[in-house]
Amino acid sequence: MESSLSTIKHIDQIYKVTSQMNIRKGAGVKYSKIDQVDQGIFVKATEFYKGWYKINYKGNIGSGWAPGKYLEIAPVNYKEAGLVELTEKDGFVIDLHYATKKNFMGYRLYPKKAKALMTKSTAKKLKKANKLANKKGYKIKIWDAYRPLSVQWEMWYKIQNHMYVAYPLEDSKHSKGVSVDVTLVDRKGKELKMPTKFDSFSEKAGRSYPNNSKKAQQNMEFLTEIMLEAGFTAISSEWWHYNDSNSDFPTLDVPVK
Repeated sequence: MESSLSTIKHIDQIYKVTSQMNIRKGAGVKYSKIDQVDQGIFVKATEFYKGWYKINYKGNIGSGWAPGKYLEIAPVNYKEAGLVELTEKDGFVIDLHYATKKNFMGYRLYPKKAKALMTKSTAKKLKKANKLANKKGYKIKIWDAYRPLSVQWEMWYKIQNHMYVAYPLEDSKHSKGVSVDVTLVDRKGKELKMPTKFDSFSEKAGRSYPNNSKKAQQNMEFLTEIMLEAGFTAISSEWWHYNDSNSDFPTLDVPVK
């Protein structure tokens, strides 16, 4: 760059891309194009120079310069983004696996004190499903809810399989706060028998798998029944994953704390 260090402003800000834009090697159109970023993606800006921002994108895998006219400041926390928290005081069991090392990635993706977040409408529907579970003496255990887009990128780079991890640039409903990963527990807090454990990326996790035990099949079908009645939809590849039937919400990349 034809500039001195004193003219570059160092920043730390998350922005949302408002229109498809080119990423360049330096701050200006005279620099060569190195990539392209689509509308709606979140990027982290680290430097500013004469209307251009040095950004990290694609889950911090890519780096380059982008024109500021295509960037808008993104929400900085979950409340500003319109998300709400569900806790055990709301009658759920909270067990966020990605806030521990006990997940398919092998390390924490969320901080230890991460919150179970989702949109207000999704939270309302999940409360309804939990009341239906309560009638049978069960509770819903939440394994995952809202997932920052940057975390979705980390998962995608490891798995790269649409059946189990949504491609971040297309439609990650977890990153909209409208998807939940759940199971059921009994009055003693013990998980009910289900086809597989959480994040079992195999055919056994599929809803049409024919060799489930009778008890696991019954429990999966009951969970599905109450979730659908509450306003969720299911997917074929993961028995634990449910989407709010209304997913018309923006993708987000705010922290889960």
